[in-house]
Amino acid sequence: MSRLLRDNDYKRLIQDDNLLQVIESNQSIKLDVEQSAQAEMTSYLTQRYITANVFSNTSVYSNSVSYKGKNLVEYTENAWSNATTYSAATRVSYDGKIYTCILSSIGFLPTNTTYWTYICDDKSLFYITLPNPEYNNTTTYIIGNIVWYNDIVYTCLQQSVGIIPSSNTGLWSAGATYSVTAGTLPTDTTKWTAGDNRNQQIVMYLVDITLYHLHSRINPRNIPDLRKERYDGNNPQQNGGAIAWLKRCASGDVTADLPNILPNQGNSIRFNTITSFTTNTY
Repeated sequence: MSRLLRDNDYKRLIQDDNLLQVIESNQSIKLDVEQSAQAEMTSYLTQRYITANVFSNTSVYSNSVSYKGKNLVEYTENAWSNATTYSAATRVSYDGKIYTCILSSIGFLPTNTTYWTYICDDKSLFYITLPNPEYNNTTTYIIGNIVWYNDIVYTCLQQSVGIIPSSNTGLWSAGATYSVTAGTLPTDTTKWTAGDNRNQQIVMYLVDITLYHLHSRINPRNIPDLRKERYDGNNPQQNGGAIAWLKRCASGDVTADLPNILPNQGNSIRFNTITSFTTNTY
C-alpha cells in the first residue's frame, strides 16, 4: 500500500482525541478511508499529472532498502534501553530525538553528552537529493548537459528542447539508473536532504477528504459543517473546498505544482474547461 500521508499530518486539522473517536480507535479504518480518498483525488488528476509520483509512498527508513531520487522517508531508530550496552556509532531514539553513541556505555541517558551526541528529531523527514538537475520540457539543452529523469541520468548528445530523454536516444545517451546504496543514513547530506518534498496542498486536501468520509461513515446526515465546507463548499454545486480545487485542476483552470505528464515529440496536451483534456497531434 502506497501511503502519502503520515499520522502526524492529521494534527493540522483535527486533535488526536477527536480523531480517535471518529475512527473508534481503529487505525485500519483510517487507512482504508485514506486510500479511498487518495483514489478519489487521483481520478481528477490522472489525465494531467503523474499521479504515481504525486501520491508516492512516505516510508519509514530502512537500512536494507536502496532509495531512488526524490524518495521520502521518515527516520527513526530503536528506542533507548537502560539495560542495553551500546557501542560507538549505535543510534537510538529517546524523548523525541535521535542520538548516536560516541563512547561505549550502559545506563547513561542519551542526554549525557559524554556518551551521546544529538543527531536530529525523531521521525524527521528526509528525501533523496537528485544527482543532477531534473529534466525540464521547456529548457534548451546543449551537448554535455546532464539531467535526471524518471530515476535515470541522461547526457545530452545533440542540442534539443522538448525531447524527453527516454524517447530519443539519438539526442540523449542511453542513460544510467541512479539510486542510493542501502545503508546510507538519511543524515548523510551528500545523498539526502532534510525536509518534506511533498506538495503541501495535496497533503492538506487529502486529509480534508479523508476526514469528510470518516465522518460520513458514522452518520452521512450529520457530517460537521466544517468538514463539508472543506470537502466541497457544503453546497450542491461543489464550488468550494478540496473538490472545487480538483475540478479546476482537471479542467486546466488551475495549474498545480505537480509532476506533469509530458507530451511525446510532435504532440500537444490539451484540456477543456469542464473535467478532462485530450492529446492531439498536429
